[in-house]
Amino acid sequence: MMKVIGFIPRRTDLPRTAFRDYYETQHVLLALHHIHSFTKYVRNHVVRGAPQEPGFDCLPEWWFDGPEVAVEIAAWVASPAGQVLHEDEAKFMDRPRMASCPVSEQLLFGPARTVEPWVTRKLGVMLTRASSATSPADFAAELAHFGKELIRRNKGSITRVCLDVPLDPSQASLPLHALFTVWPVTPETRIDVPQRGTALGSLTELTFDAIETPPVALQA
Repeated sequence: MMKVIGFIPRRTDLPRTAFRDYYETQHVLLALHHIHSFTKYVRNHVVRGAPQEPGFDCLPEWWFDGPEVAVEIAAWVASPAGQVLHEDEAKFMDRPRMASCPVSEQLLFGPARTVEPWVTRKLGVMLTRASSATSPADFAAELAHFGKELIRRNKGSITRVCLDVPLDPSQASLPLHALFTVWPVTPETRIDVPQRGTALGSLTELTFDAIETPPVALQA
């Protein structure tokens, strides 16, 4: 399985509610009409960010059976036939600021992910490296420590924690170098976020409303 995440900002003239409504009622249906290769498709809509907004309004997850499928879809999207999606994106997305990357998802706590057939509240912690001079080993060690502390502080209040790390962290357009996603026990649950170590740079707490397309609709 291969997972790709996107960073999708809304058009500046649209409120977040209108962006989310168009995405779910129009664009998703159009995408699924043309693309039948997703194994999992989730839109994580940003509700809020703190202490600053993240610079995007939706973090979609596109899952494929393997990298060759993702390459085929990317080629189709870049072809003249794929312009139908670009034209629709321009109606509600700020396309010049869009970015995406393949990631490695690690389950750190709780049961394996399943299909979530309703709007699911998630909490996220978005992190960057402290600087380009930070070694990959130091960054990985700090992430491991941060994740363990995040779980320790919140046991009893959370059901699952996953960590996404870009496969190519040198990609210039990425707004993050790691993302911890937390499933709270209730939508109102707040998480206790640990202090970050010296290898970790900016930290942004996110609240998501996640909407997953049912598997039966992915192959329709």
